[in-house]
Amino acid sequence: MTLTSLWALPLIGGLLVAGLPPRLGKWFGALVALVALVIAGFVVLNFASGYKGFQFTEKLVWIPQLSIFYRLGVDGISVWLVALNAFLTLIAILATPVTPRTSGFVGLMLAMAGGLAGVFMSTDLVLFYVFWEAMLIPAYFLLWLYGEGPRPGWAALKFVLYTLAGSLLMLVGVIGEYVATGHQTFDLAQLAKLAPSPAWQFGLFFVFALAFAIKTPLFPFHSWLPDAYNAAPIPMLITFAGVMGKAGAYGFLRIAVPLFPQPVNWWDWRWVLPVLAVAAIIWGALMALVQSDMKMLVSYSSISHMGFIVLGIFAFNVQGQQGALLQMVNHGIIIAALFLIVGWITETTGVRDRSAVAGLALRMPVMAGVFAIVTFAALGLPGLNSFVGEFMTLLGAWQRAPVLAVLGAIGLALTPVYMLRLFQGVTQGAPSGPVPRSDIYASQLGVLAPLIVLMFVLGLDPALLTNLMTSLGQTGLAR
Repeated sequence: MTLTSLWALPLIGGLLVAGLPPRLGKWFGALVALVALVIAGFVVLNFASGYKGFQFTEKLVWIPQLSIFYRLGVDGISVWLVALNAFLTLIAILATPVTPRTSGFVGLMLAMAGGLAGVFMSTDLVLFYVFWEAMLIPAYFLLWLYGEGPRPGWAALKFVLYTLAGSLLMLVGVIGEYVATGHQTFDLAQLAKLAPSPAWQFGLFFVFALAFAIKTPLFPFHSWLPDAYNAAPIPMLITFAGVMGKAGAYGFLRIAVPLFPQPVNWWDWRWVLPVLAVAAIIWGALMALVQSDMKMLVSYSSISHMGFIVLGIFAFNVQGQQGALLQMVNHGIIIAALFLIVGWITETTGVRDRSAVAGLALRMPVMAGVFAIVTFAALGLPGLNSFVGEFMTLLGAWQRAPVLAVLGAIGLALTPVYMLRLFQGVTQGAPSGPVPRSDIYASQLGVLAPLIVLMFVLGLDPALLTNLMTSLGQTGLAR
């Protein structure tokens, strides 16, 4: 029951945390997240590379009349996402300030982490859908009850309406797949061998792809993201942006691509999706360029980088898809660090406008040094974690269609522009704007340190991730 504990432990812990005093609630929640991370680490360390099939599998009869089973398993596609979810959940809880409402916030964060873990581990299509819906509930209440800004309720409602629309389409797809294959199974490993007719494949891919495109989010289904990210408190954004967005990309790799390999129609999704991915790369980068709000700049940069992930998936080759998986992990680490730093700058200066502060390097030297490392990682500097993933993604895209790689590289070239403008504008020049209360504290640096270490470790030795990606279930890479 190792995998079951990875979603059940945070859920149960979240229920217990919600009734505790604030300080005790935070640290008990951190303990629960730490135990989940230890279990995820055990799964990674005991994961067999090169194994063809799901590992740590669990199976129980659930609804036998409809051939629905409780099936869990991990392979080279999902194992690192399970670990990323557990890791960033711990970071997010440690970064949560103690307030009178801390216990409820931490409880919902743990519940969301449990739902995300279930999404990454499900190997039954109905169970995948159940966890997909379950993770939305705590996310909605986190935005609604703990959101910032003038309209957190509207941001929560918009987020739920978009994602529920995609989820309802996915439910249609789940039922359609059951009918179209005619084999009365929801087992993903079996469904990958039972492709329906091309006409069915086109329609089923469309409904699944739309749900995943909304969640990623992929241009032009992204309009919920600016409102949601603007309203979300920084600790929530660590897992909201760092993990939940990866659920959509994971859905493409786990379900949409392997289950529907040959749809035939005049509108060929095998070209539509990478074109939309390139549009997301360029549009997100351009929007980041014109932002003065630091939090929104980082939010739009996330759209651009998620476009790279989708481009790699639909390169339909091992280089592109392994690069996409690398970037899922790398982006989660980098975006978490960026939001933490932006949040701390805002907290200590009282402003989010990057043009309203300057010269912070003289007044916050430790923060500036850490910010420099994270900035270099975000723009893909060799030796840091994002470089290899971006290189593999563009290499895979070049093999698929050189024009896609060239257009994607335009967005890549824009990344240093907006990231260096943010870093230089805030840290360099003559000091101006509000005087920060202090540099970052040792506790804040302790929260950020594991992210910085991983940026170097994965940048210098990306094989730590790619070696396990060779172990795949029946829904493998580049099918």
